[in-house]
Amino acid sequence: MMRKIVSVCCMLITIILMALPFGVSMTFAPSPTERVTSYFSYFSMMPWGYGNWFSIITAFLSIIILLLLLAGMKKVNVRSAVQILLIICIISHLLSWLLFNSGSIIGVCVMALHIAVLILQILENRKFAK
Repeated sequence: MMRKIVSVCCMLITIILMALPFGVSMTFAPSPTERVTSYFSYFSMMPWGYGNWFSIITAFLSIIILLLLLAGMKKVNVRSAVQILLIICIISHLLSWLLFNSGSIIGVCVMALHIAVLILQILENRKFAK
């Protein structure tokens, strides 16, 4: 039960961090020698409009994961679905960093919390498998 509560708290913190306007960095070049970096929320449509769909996918999947974790508190078996969605979130995060160079400190924290929740879910599965 404690792992479930910690997982829900980590996902809440993740969603709060994603709502801050410092999660996704975008670099613009107004002139050939000048670079301007702007930061946006994961829920912002600006990265999506420039082709970085990965941040909004991560944000919406995180909300779905939180809802599934809350449903899992009532003895509903959602562990495998949560694990699959967390893996998709982590891959989406990595693709956003690699393809769009959109890493930030908030992004690292969000990724670390997703990995922590995934580890907690794997440990929870092992506990129920025995």
